[in-house]
Amino acid sequence: MMTIGTERIDCLRNMCDTFKFVEEIAGTTANIVKDGMVGSGPNDTRTDEIDVSDVVSSVRLIFKTYQKKEEKER
Repeated sequence: MMTIGTERIDCLRNMCDTFKFVEEIAGTTANIVKDGMVGSGPNDTRTDEIDVSDVVSSVRLIFKTYQKKEEKER
């Protein structure tokens, strides 16, 4: 996923909004992986995979950190 913003926090906010949208449409990330929506393709033998839920939680954590930092600077 790629987002564009004037500041890093804008990009993180856009990513979190996108994750929320995808979860509303497809369900939680655990359901997406369990139902086979991710990782099922002609090349199932890949070993360089990253769990979707790890990416989502990491981005949300980074976004919260930036939000707290921004609030302290005000």
